[in-house]
Amino acid sequence: MAHLYLHHRLDSFKRCTTLRPTRLFPAYLALGGLLSSVTPCNAADVGSPQAEPTKEACLAAVGEARTLAVALPEGDASRYFAERDLEQALTEAGNGEFDDCLEWAERATVEVREHRHTLQPGEKLKVREANE
Repeated sequence: MAHLYLHHRLDSFKRCTTLRPTRLFPAYLALGGLLSSVTPCNAADVGSPQAEPTKEACLAAVGEARTLAVALPEGDASRYFAERDLEQALTEAGNGEFDDCLEWAERATVEVREHRHTLQPGEKLKVREANE
């Protein structure tokens, strides 16, 4: 008798394991639907439109960063890298990518303010030519 009971329980278990994924499928769909409608906490408010960066804003940011950069000595490494960032910012502005322009201008500003690159006394920055 115990053998039949055990066989019945085993057979019941097999049916449950094969049905389990199909029983949970609607729950997976519901959970996926809920998660797809969740917005990140740092997402901008839907009602407040974000202004697109303009050429004027980009050029103003480049001008401010350039003013900071020229205050550094001519051979300063941070000035050199900031000027390269500003060149890239102007390239992005020329391509109409004003948001990227602002990012490069910000990068140049941070380079100058944090003075990220310094040279030891007597050390020079070796800049290679394009053909090297």
